[in-house]
Amino acid sequence: MINPHDTKQIPGDFGLPIVGHTLELIANQGWQLEKYYQKYGAVFKPKLLGKPYVVLVGADANRLILQDQIDSVSSYLGWQPFLEHLWGQPMMLQDGEAHRNTRRLMAPAFHGKAIASYFDTMQSIIQNELQTWTQPDPIALKSQLNQLALRIGVRLLLGIELASDITQFEQWFNTLVEGAAALLRIDIPLTTYGRSQQARRQLNTFLTEVVRQRQQQGNLTDAQDVLGLFLASVDEVGTALSTEQILNELLHLLNAAHFTTATALTWAVVELAARPEWQQILRSELDLVTQDRPLALEHLKHLHQMSAFLKEIERVYNPSGVVLFRSVVKPIDFAGYQIPPGWGVIVAQGLTHRLPSLYTSPETFDPDRFLAPREEDKCSDLQY
Repeated sequence: MINPHDTKQIPGDFGLPIVGHTLELIANQGWQLEKYYQKYGAVFKPKLLGKPYVVLVGADANRLILQDQIDSVSSYLGWQPFLEHLWGQPMMLQDGEAHRNTRRLMAPAFHGKAIASYFDTMQSIIQNELQTWTQPDPIALKSQLNQLALRIGVRLLLGIELASDITQFEQWFNTLVEGAAALLRIDIPLTTYGRSQQARRQLNTFLTEVVRQRQQQGNLTDAQDVLGLFLASVDEVGTALSTEQILNELLHLLNAAHFTTATALTWAVVELAARPEWQQILRSELDLVTQDRPLALEHLKHLHQMSAFLKEIERVYNPSGVVLFRSVVKPIDFAGYQIPPGWGVIVAQGLTHRLPSLYTSPETFDPDRFLAPREEDKCSDLQY
């Protein structure tokens, strides 16, 4: 009989001394958890950075951690060892009332009116960039989409238009991101981590000056970029986002633009290149909706098959990451085990999204069904 309070009875092992399964998780971006799932089932334990974790797989696990027991876990304590040295404490790394307050103050930048103002800017940047892709030589698809997504992000989030400023920002940002997986966290120029932290300081200086200039310009409520709307946002008692919080949110949002969007688009192109019949389905829908007119914001809600296709790309390839981290602050019961405070939780939504018990995999595209998962697990600089 299982004793729910005995963590030794949770399946799995803690791996190597001290580091546990840390190196394996980083090297495989979380995909190696599938082999442990096949061995142990929907609940098993590894160790990361000297801390015991439990991995939870399945829809019930997602619901438990992200909804039912949300106050029993900490997002900040879960992500802090991995992300705070890069992004500070954006909303993703906040809990409880702090999270809710930040979310309320950020919301105006993502309401319908604001989103509508971003569309033409996005279209202009995309069209200009695609014109450079017409040369006969192959292109490094992932790198090009990374650059395109980051430039759109810089323009929409910061309102920066000067090419020289964008180029310098890209260099600092890419150096910062290189430090994400650094285990040797010594802040000296000879280390990847040290260069990453120096880039973070340079970005902070640059962004602080951008914020100062935008505040001097005024007319923030009429802004057509996220920074202006962040600066204009106040709650019912007059509280505004601090400059430090704004910097953290901007950098974190830029990372989402740089990595998540570009990863999803890369896999979308890969899937369409492998399946010409899907290209025809989506082109026919686009022609039917636009009627030979330029693509406009109001067209998007009518592109149902495109929406289904992109949602499936997100499900199968999980561009935002195949795992979520939390830290237990109150005991949690799941599948007959009790997870005590101080343990970490890894929500393996990437595995859940591929469970054959939940998803089918037809060979032809049907917007009411699902894509066939590919063998490849990570994006690379695929050339087309």
